[in-house]
Amino acid sequence: MLSWGDARIGNLMYAGNTPVAVLDWEMATVGPAELDLGWFVYLHRFFQDLAELAGLPGLPGFLRRQDVERRYTERTGHVPREMDFYTAYAAIVHGVIMYRIATRAVDFGASVAPENADDMILHRASIEKMLDGTYWDDVA
Repeated sequence: MLSWGDARIGNLMYAGNTPVAVLDWEMATVGPAELDLGWFVYLHRFFQDLAELAGLPGLPGFLRRQDVERRYTERTGHVPREMDFYTAYAAIVHGVIMYRIATRAVDFGASVAPENADDMILHRASIEKMLDGTYWDDVA
């Protein structure tokens, strides 16, 4: 099936409460629906984690993984599988993107490279928690 690749709320246009356009297709590929579901859930979690790090409440009850999976199943009849994998995959892909943004800033003299290159990944701690299986324990 066609995977959008950048499934996130910021890439949808609405007329009222109805989606009317899907934007930003440069990461499109062929793959399972879980690729987009994982990205959709993870991108909200990324911004939620940033809000909490800044001492802000964010939207903790919005786009919760179990709610997205349940709603997707109700609407399509397909039960998402292996979502731990697909959300971790999304976090890693996003980490690569964030790493490249950070290295570009270093290349252009806008920042200084840290001693440990892994520190250039803004959400490294979240990725590490996903990989060791503890991330979702801390998420309501």
